[in-house]
Amino acid sequence: MGNWEGELDNLVDFARQDTKTRGVQTFSLQSTRTEDRFTLRNIGAYILDPGLVNFSLGGTFGLSQEWLGLETGSAFRSGTLSGYDAFASILPDKPYSLNLFANRNQSLFSGGLPGRIDVLSESRGATLFARRLYIPSSLSFRQELQDAESRFAGIVARRREKRNIFTYQGERGWIDSEMGLRYEFVDNSDEVFTRLSYRSHDGGVNYSLDFGPELNWRWDSRLRFLTRSGVADLTTLSLDELLRIDHTERLWTDYRYFFIRTDTTGGSTNTHLASFGLNHRLYESLTTRLGLDNTFQTLPGGQKETIRSRLDFSYTKRLPGDGRLNAGLGGGLQYEDSQFRVTETFIPQETHTFSPPQPIILRNPFVILDSVVVTKVALGPPVVGCIPPPLPTPLVLGRDYTLRTVGDFTEILPIDCSGAIPGINPGDTIAVDYRFTVSPSLTFITIPWHFDLSADYRWIRPYFSHEQTNQSLVSGRDGRLLDDQRSDTVGTELRYDGQRLRASLLGEARWFTSKRVEYNNLRSNQFVGLSILPELTLSLSADESFFDFSNPKRETQTFTTRATLTYIPSPELFVDAFGALRWLEDTLLPRERATEVGLRARWFYRRVEISPSFEFFDRQRGNTDTKDFRATLRLTRRFSYP
Repeated sequence: MGNWEGELDNLVDFARQDTKTRGVQTFSLQSTRTEDRFTLRNIGAYILDPGLVNFSLGGTFGLSQEWLGLETGSAFRSGTLSGYDAFASILPDKPYSLNLFANRNQSLFSGGLPGRIDVLSESRGATLFARRLYIPSSLSFRQELQDAESRFAGIVARRREKRNIFTYQGERGWIDSEMGLRYEFVDNSDEVFTRLSYRSHDGGVNYSLDFGPELNWRWDSRLRFLTRSGVADLTTLSLDELLRIDHTERLWTDYRYFFIRTDTTGGSTNTHLASFGLNHRLYESLTTRLGLDNTFQTLPGGQKETIRSRLDFSYTKRLPGDGRLNAGLGGGLQYEDSQFRVTETFIPQETHTFSPPQPIILRNPFVILDSVVVTKVALGPPVVGCIPPPLPTPLVLGRDYTLRTVGDFTEILPIDCSGAIPGINPGDTIAVDYRFTVSPSLTFITIPWHFDLSADYRWIRPYFSHEQTNQSLVSGRDGRLLDDQRSDTVGTELRYDGQRLRASLLGEARWFTSKRVEYNNLRSNQFVGLSILPELTLSLSADESFFDFSNPKRETQTFTTRATLTYIPSPELFVDAFGALRWLEDTLLPRERATEVGLRARWFYRRVEISPSFEFFDRQRGNTDTKDFRATLRLTRRFSYP
């Protein structure tokens, strides 16, 4: 049965929230939660011989109790916590082997607000490995079950899903080439919101080949097919061919052809892209790149063709005093011809990644608002108090986001997640389907160019950049779709990197002008890291930004600062104290201020781990002020045998 190990975990958590809105009675919520868990598992077990069958087994048993206090009364909840983890490998060192697994995990945790999130996760499956085939392959099947329920301030949200996944993977490498095959079938059933159920087939082939006189030519080929039915019906087929030729150490060219077809309920699009690039490097100082490409796109009701050419120079020179001069200059010419039989067309799966504080702006003007459909397709960093949703997840207007029209463009204003409500959080990627107004016939020329200059002496780096785009109408009847843009940025960065002190200061000003939007932006960033003692470090950071929009009129100010003090006198003790302040003021949004302070510690005494933490969070948004306080103590005792 191998070696045994386990742990006894005890948790006490106290949380309180007070929400006060002007003219409304204060709402208070208080909870006290305890958890006791015992986990036992073995390592290195086998049957007859480790090369025949080896396995591991583990189980968790526990009890949870919670006392909840509301303005209207109190409540008590209790329940058991159970889980298991089993894994077995049959003939692990043979050409053909089989892995079996099954696990169950039940967890209760609190988010940023007093309340409770119950999550039950189960998965089971098997993987068959065939290593002696012409293409070594693996075939796997797994079933995943998740039952999650969140309770915050009397609001209950639940999600219950079952997912069956079948996957094939094959990979093989030769002396000068390699190939990969992949196919995955997903059957996702949502038992709470049945309209969110879907099935998908996702497959692809990748192939790479090194060839040429010195194997310095490389060809990469990628083919992918995806079809999804149910929620957010989607079918895509893409082919990507890339060839790179190294003529000399300083001269190389690349050639690319890319095709993608996208079919959704709103329509179909086909895109063909052919491009050529020439790169040359002269004496490690001057890099030159010439690029040519042609894009042909068919959209519902019409087509669009774009021809681009671009030439860019990048120059680097050493300066007296151990400095370095960096300069860049480039420009191009773009010809675009659009021909449509209709006045509206459709864009499927336009992807955006949310990066606050700016909203998400759709790329095309004159969007028809009631046609906008938003789907979350990728997750950013985990957010405390939120259950990660399955992907893809359709988002709901008014619950996960709102829409706003500024000038001719449409903005998506994200709403943070809460419990089982997905929302849109920083780092999340969304895909947007929408219809927008087009001109029946429009041909125009775009001339972009840029210049940037900086001098880096390590301790100081002043820089300047200029970008400009001018568009002129060649033919057509709707010049309002054209836009001239100009952006100038100037700034200076100061840096110091010492043995005990690290510091940086950045100041930047930017002016942006176009027919649709104009703004001035001032930004500053500061950082100080100080080793007060070998075991005691202090870090301070701040970021300030001010946007002044003149067309349309709007002002946005943001300020963020954070201080962290870390004390690590020995590997057995870790203490971390922090404080943060975030402030946002926007003429179109309610004023928001958030203050956060906390203390976390971890102390190992022999086989006992003691982890206390204290956190206080105060958020003011408009006329509402919410205060959260949380105190947690966790004790963990670990043991092993023999």
